[in-house]
Amino acid sequence: NANVYEGTVDIAGSAGSQVQYKFVINQAGNLVWEVNGVGPNGAQNRTLNVPASAQTLPIVHFNNQATPPGVTAVTFQVNMSVQQAIGRFDPGAHTVEAHGSFDSWGPGITLAASQADPLVYQGTVNITGSAGALYEYKFVLNQAGTQIWEGSVGPGGPFGNRVLTLGTGTQILPVVFFDNLTNNPGAGIPVTFRVNMAVQVARGLFDVGAGSLAVAGPFNNWQPTSLLSNSLADPYLYEGTVNISTVSPGGSVPFKFVANGGTWESGVDRTFVLADTAQTLPVEYFDRVNNLGPLVVSLDSPSEGAKVVNVTWSSGPRIRLQTATRPNPAGWQDVPGSEGQGSYSVDLTFETDVPPMFFRLIGP
Repeated sequence: NANVYEGTVDIAGSAGSQVQYKFVINQAGNLVWEVNGVGPNGAQNRTLNVPASAQTLPIVHFNNQATPPGVTAVTFQVNMSVQQAIGRFDPGAHTVEAHGSFDSWGPGITLAASQADPLVYQGTVNITGSAGALYEYKFVLNQAGTQIWEGSVGPGGPFGNRVLTLGTGTQILPVVFFDNLTNNPGAGIPVTFRVNMAVQVARGLFDVGAGSLAVAGPFNNWQPTSLLSNSLADPYLYEGTVNISTVSPGGSVPFKFVANGGTWESGVDRTFVLADTAQTLPVEYFDRVNNLGPLVVSLDSPSEGAKVVNVTWSSGPRIRLQTATRPNPAGWQDVPGSEGQGSYSVDLTFETDVPPMFFRLIGP
């Protein structure tokens, strides 16, 4: 088969060791290497395991293109809003380009502002290749002749190039941010903190009407100045948003909630990992206390034949006891006079047929 090229190489090494390789077309001194991603599962290079004896590898297609290539119109899209916000991109003086292996990293194409969003730049190039072929690319900011290439923005190649898998006909790539920078680092990334104060209210440790709640951390020099406000839907849920610029995305941020300007949560600091976009943290309970404490139920016989069930708990001004014969949502009833108390007794001395009894504590 005149279209199949073959050659034999002596490979030194122990049997089973791995060797990487690629095929290269030599166009009179101009070397055209196979693209990255020709290896198994999209790996950059092909691989073989050194055999114990002579071996002939199976025939493969250059660049894994098994069928004659077609032409696919590929549209590139990049959002330049953050680059403009940080003063790196001037739409009136600068241009945006896409460069890649689709033209051997040659001149690339110049993108134009989208009509729908003037800070999203688009451009289309016809790529000749088989469906499924991988092509690397990057966006380039051209500052009147000075090219600023994206950094490590994707999994392909040693420089972290972006990678597209060629489709057929017409292909529109999703919008991405230049350099994958989705927020202005100087302005910080908005983080919404949320804390539930219902337990503290039930225990009399916090007053919704008169109390204040804040969050503190290195983002405000550990000063309880970032105030939270209670939600209209739930008056015991406090929340607030802080722009954080003291750490880069992926970094750990410590924090604590502070009540009434000076009551700090005990124990170790809370932490979260900063995302690269706005994030809302899960609801926490102040001081990590998410219940009203244990109930202790005991049977007492103060005299011969007497049977008294005693229930005790840690009292709080807004904590009350409920009881039910079946623990379903509709079955619970408040025990009269139990709010603010710490004990309750049921005399069963003269009862002969006592139904099951369930108890629970409830707050405001």
